Amino acid sequence: MTLSRRLALGLAGAAILAPAARAANALTCGAALPLSGAVALQGNEVLRGIQLAADAVNAAGGIAGAPLTLASADMPAPAAATATVNGLIAAHAGLMFGSGDSALSFPATAAAELAQVPYIELNAPADGICTRGFKYLLRTGPSTQMAAQMAVQVLQQRFKGQKFGLLYNNGVTSAAFAAAFTAALAAAKLTPTLIAGYPEGVEDLHGAAGRMMRAGTTLLLHAAGPNGALGLGLAMRGLNWQPRALIGYGAGYEYRELAAALPQAYAGTYVIAAPFYPGLAGAVRAAYLARYGMPPRAADSLTAYAGAKLVFDTLNGVNGDAAKLLAALRQANLPRGTLANGFAVRFDHNGQNTGAYVTLQQWRGGALAPV
Repeated sequence: MTLSRRLALGLAGAAILAPAARAANALTCGAALPLSGAVALQGNEVLRGIQLAADAVNAAGGIAGAPLTLASADMPAPAAATATVNGLIAAHAGLMFGSGDSALSFPATAAAELAQVPYIELNAPADGICTRGFKYLLRTGPSTQMAAQMAVQVLQQRFKGQKFGLLYNNGVTSAAFAAAFTAALAAAKLTPTLIAGYPEGVEDLHGAAGRMMRAGTTLLLHAAGPNGALGLGLAMRGLNWQPRALIGYGAGYEYRELAAALPQAYAGTYVIAAPFYPGLAGAVRAAYLARYGMPPRAADSLTAYAGAKLVFDTLNGVNGDAAKLLAALRQANLPRGTLANGFAVRFDHNGQNTGAYVTLQQWRGGALAPV
């Protein structure tokens, strides 16, 4: 079975939301996400989180007494982002959610900024997304800098003295993590055994894994998407090599479908990611299971739910006036545990929620567990 076929099977049975009919006096929110293509799994999981938040709001009476309408549109590649966002705006979406992937977020948020439409970035983490001085952009989820700082903390506290290396693809998210991690290492005065990048489209990682093995790496950090994560698992099996610990970052290490494809490779693997359905998210997990007939596939759905629900609740507080949304969010100062995944809410001058965070998790028995 090809890798792309395995990912397609992971999407089997997914409920893709079609744009809903616009009800009278309804507030329309747009969701620009990859619902086809290489990162469709992430886009669909984010969409599920937004839909669950919209369901909860409409069950409670909507926004300022009016029903909430959610219109989704496929954004399969960066080249399609501007047209996708503009199409949703033309369909009367006064507020945008995205993006599923950092490479898509850059052009999508730029299109919304040009149109002066609020864009809430839910899960795309690349640091540069929020450093362009945009006025209509806020990110509710964590950044690559947060993940890099967590990685250094883990090295210092849990794996002190290990010979560690970083392997990463040159995609937008992984490259941003590598840059932030390198800076965090320098600040902590830690020296890696080896840092190596490879082209994003490469799936055969025998050469890259072999370099890490020959360098004597005992702790390997790998920032990658699905193809890279599975490719590394196959390479390590082919080389009969396993570092003492493997820490993954990125969509390649967060999804149940991928862990099921190579269960032996993922067993015991650590993951740096947003919280995966902690106890306080029990109601969201139950709603997910009831709606989709399966347990959550990754933290992306909960991260999206938390951000979207925050936005909907804030909109209710400003009587549904989208023009007042961003100012109200920027003024928020809510403690940790306020959102369903445990996030606090405090936006900095760049529009980043500094109350978001990542945690260290581990694959145990086919499930992600907090460490």
